[in-house]
Amino acid sequence: MLADFMPPMEQLAAAPRYVLSLVEEAAALQACAGCCLRLAAVREVAAYSSSDLPHSAAEVLSALGEGQQHSTDQNGPEAGDETSTHQSSAAAGDEGSKRRRLDGTGDNADLQKAEVSGNHGAPVAEQRRATVPSLAAAAAAIAEEFEFESFALEVSLPASLAVRQQALSWRLRQRQQQGQREDVAAALGAAMESTVDIKEAVRLLYSCQLAAALGRPHNPQAELRIALTVTHPNAAAECDWLAPSSGKQRRGRHGHGRQLQQQQQQQPELPAATEAVAQRLGAMPEAAFLASCPASAAQLAPPLSPATVLLQARRRPLHVGGRYLKLRRGIPQSPWFIDGQRKGEGSVQEAIERAVLPAFRADSYKMVSAGREDIDVRMLGSGRPFILEIQNARRAVPAPDQLQRMEAAVLEATAGGVAARGLHCASASQLAALKEGEQDKQKSYMAVCWLPRPLTEADAALLESTRELEILQQTPVRVLHRRANLERPRTVHEMHAMRLAGQPAGYFALRLRAQAGTYIKEFVHGDLSRSRPSLGDLLGCKAQILTLDVLKIHMEFGCPQQQEQ
Repeated sequence: MLADFMPPMEQLAAAPRYVLSLVEEAAALQACAGCCLRLAAVREVAAYSSSDLPHSAAEVLSALGEGQQHSTDQNGPEAGDETSTHQSSAAAGDEGSKRRRLDGTGDNADLQKAEVSGNHGAPVAEQRRATVPSLAAAAAAIAEEFEFESFALEVSLPASLAVRQQALSWRLRQRQQQGQREDVAAALGAAMESTVDIKEAVRLLYSCQLAAALGRPHNPQAELRIALTVTHPNAAAECDWLAPSSGKQRRGRHGHGRQLQQQQQQQPELPAATEAVAQRLGAMPEAAFLASCPASAAQLAPPLSPATVLLQARRRPLHVGGRYLKLRRGIPQSPWFIDGQRKGEGSVQEAIERAVLPAFRADSYKMVSAGREDIDVRMLGSGRPFILEIQNARRAVPAPDQLQRMEAAVLEATAGGVAARGLHCASASQLAALKEGEQDKQKSYMAVCWLPRPLTEADAALLESTRELEILQQTPVRVLHRRANLERPRTVHEMHAMRLAGQPAGYFALRLRAQAGTYIKEFVHGDLSRSRPSLGDLLGCKAQILTLDVLKIHMEFGCPQQQEQ
């Protein structure tokens, strides 16, 4: 709680004396004050952006030294006090504090004066803090482009920072072993193990400042992700030895192996400062590390140029679910082209897209549905469940009344051919349920069929009594050119047949419920004996299917199902 918050300088002043040894090292390396906090294991967000915190480690050390001198003047020197090097360290740090640059040093990550550039900001002159015009401009651009209630900050740092952090670790271990009392050395070692990782320190610093600039809180679970990427011109020289060796390039069938290897050499992929890289560095013996690490990093040399911070905002995928009805034949579910020619009357996907997507101002989307029907099959009843997965939407899910207007727009745009119902904000679990267990679903159909003879009462009774019929279906001939020739077991759960009034005796309606994935057309006519047993096999004669409608997808999804029409 803010009421219990202790200003950062008070936290440092109250820290054990051996923490001053770490502050001295930070000052000697011309580090920022934020590095003093992380070396002292301070993890409060407010501490890193507090106005009470000086800019440089040298200023921190100077302030702490003045405070201790005042205490010494009143109480006298304390035995074991290890502050004799404060003045020299502070003097060394004062010169460095004037530079105020973000660099590749594990302990020199002075993000407070970094340039902010990229999609949402332009480079600016050096400033004391990251709350500079560039950060304010970047935040304003993000707030104008995106609609959001909170944000999450994701930090990406070059691996050169991990290299320098490891170099700092070895340096502190050497100091720990040189001229320290045994108890102080042990405490110093424990302090080194509890320091805040530099990536976490950057997140603590900028999450607070971005929250102030955006006027919205930081929330690690937020939909809007703001990526803060740090790059430095010298990063490659200090960390390219960490890149995995490509080894021998196997030549492909067309002899492109050497060409691919040359491309990889020209465009090396530099590692980021990930936990795996840190663990790899930590497991290396000191001698092996120093033999491989460039001198500039091993000696923690101050960089000669500032780093660049790139801010990029992106929203996690949004999901809008609903059920669609296809009320007219001749409309495919998705755009269908053969040899560059469009087939059918638009598509269900395009009709929903035109009505829904403009409100989100998204980069792209994809439609996921509980199966699909052929172009000549209607989707009736309560509709087929679907979800639009919308990528990087600038706007949040609209209010329910706006979603209802979208439903009306779909029906109007297609002249009654396509309808969307129950549009709502869907969850990731709903998307997973839609994708998984496809074979466990059941679907109800209505087909108009024909026999070369009249349908008898005995035929109807036979079909009525046939339950849980197990059939084997090979890939239909009509799709064999684009799908593997496989044999699949399927189940027809129940069937009901009835004559059609006013039609010749051979015509009848067949209502059936079957396992999802059953080829209903092939079940009726047998598909050259590739679907067996077929309806014709059961009735002892040829059978043909004239029309087919999907009546219901048996699954719980989204809002309560609409009444069948």
